[in-house]
Formats: sequence, structure tokens, C-alpha cells
Amino acid sequence: MPKTRHQLNLENLALITAGSIVDVEILTPTNSKRIKTEFVGLLHDRFVILNYPTAKRLSNAAEYLKDGAVVIVRAVLESGGGQVIAFRQQVMSVSSHPARLIYVNFPTQVQLFSLRSETRIPTLLPAKIKLSDERELHGVIKDISVTGVMFDVKGQDDLSALKNTQCNIVLDKTNKGITEFSGQICSIKSRATGAQFGIQLLASEDEMKAFMKDHFIDLSVLEPLV
Repeated sequence: MPKTRHQLNLENLALITAGSIVDVEILTPTNSKRIKTEFVGLLHDRFVILNYPTAKRLSNAAEYLKDGAVVIVRAVLESGGGQVIAFRQQVMSVSSHPARLIYVNFPTQVQLFSLRSETRIPTLLPAKIKLSDERELHGVIKDISVTGVMFDVKGQDDLSALKNTQCNIVLDKTNKGITEFSGQICSIKSRATGAQFGIQLLASEDEMKAFMKDHFIDLSVLEPLV
């Protein structure tokens, strides 16, 4: 029996907020390129519209972002309890007038990843957060899952304005393997001695599992993704 629109999760595309940051992974025959840009809107059953990235965000991925390119689009649903929505499709067209926009074919199916249902493993990994304004916050990764971390920051500053902003998590260079992850601050809990950030990571599941293995974190306790 064919799946209904509800079973394909297509109705959740409407929960992506216009202007919110999305992660676009451009798939190539040899590897993939990841960039960030803004979600503009969609026309049901026709296409999804994304803003064309700035030169700084685009970096060396410009030659791959073109008509026919296969992309994976990921976004955090603010009204969905912090869920991540993802879909894979082809770029329909890149327009230059009246504005530079990316038109992606409307997905046939989307996936939802529930952050709250995933097992988080306690850790005590020293790290720092690099913000888009070049500020750095030093702290500790208190727990980790395949999609996110809880980051503990000491201090008295009010950091609530950082919610929904992009950041990079940088580990000590003495750590093995991957030492930097991109992510988005989805929640901030203020405490007497500082704050705790719930950060959604943009790394792939395979990258996170490799990172956990390098740090002797038992993967058997992880639950499957929703």
C-alpha cells in the first residue's frame, strides 16, 4: 500500500521557519561539500527555495552548486521540539534575477530525527565554542549523542541571546580524529554558575560514531535514529 503524505512526513516541511539557517550537503562522486544558507520558502509539490549562500559561506563549493546537483537539506524545527528534518533531492535551478536563489525539487519523502529520544552519553571533554562574531566560550562537553551535545559554560554573563545561532565546537588538538564540529545552539539553560547549551551538530552519523569510537565511548548504548 502506498504511503500517505503524513507517513512521508511532507507536512513537516511547513514547520521550517522562513529565514532560518539550513545545512546543505552537496553530494559529489568523490566526497561532499557542506554549506549553510537561509530557508526562503516552498511551493507544495513543486520546489523548495533557499537563499544563495554568501561568498564566505560558499567557500570552495561554488562549482558544485548548480542545476542537477544532488543535495541533502537539513533544518532544525523550532516548533517541533528541536527535531531535525532532512531530505535528499536535486537542485532544479539556480536563479540570478530578481534575487540569487536556489530552487530544489520538492522532496518525495523527508526524515525526522528526534533529539530528545536519543541516548546521550555522559562525558567530560574540554572544548570551546567559536561564535560567528569570533568570540570564544570555554567549557566542557557534558554529554553527547550522534546528533548533539550538552555544553557547560562557566561565568555570569547572560548568554540567552545566543539561542538559534550557529557555532563551531573545537576540541583540544591532542584529541584523536575529528577535533571540530559545526552546529546550532538550540537551547540555553541558565544556572547559578553559568549556562548549559543544547547544541545540534551538523556532522553525519558516521562521523559522530567514528569520533565516539576514537574516545572510547561505548556505541552499544546508542538507540537507533527515529
